[in-house]
Amino acid sequence: MADEQQKDELTERLTAFVDATDFDADAIADSLETARAYLVARFPTRFEQLAKPIRDDIVVTVAADLYGQKDARSGVMAVASTDSVQPFRVSGDPLRAAWPKLRAAGLAVGLGIA
Repeated sequence: MADEQQKDELTERLTAFVDATDFDADAIADSLETARAYLVARFPTRFEQLAKPIRDDIVVTVAADLYGQKDARSGVMAVASTDSVQPFRVSGDPLRAAWPKLRAAGLAVGLGIA
């Protein structure tokens, strides 16, 4: 961003979504920037043609996954449950959460066909 003091318009939304604190502000900003970079790199024109509320929802969802991956080295993270700590597998695909939303928005993507 040209002005480092300017907050991303989705910062508060992502912060609330992942239940982050101000301490995580840099990680939140990095996750949003990286999510947009992945989406625009994969869908250069089609992503920008989607309605803004859909784009924002997809960016927040992908950014949330990227934010969560910091606690999931090698694709596995521990999740506390009432009786113990359970391992939980995290997808290595940074766009995993985006595929169903992109398909719902009318893009035939993430179907594993060439």
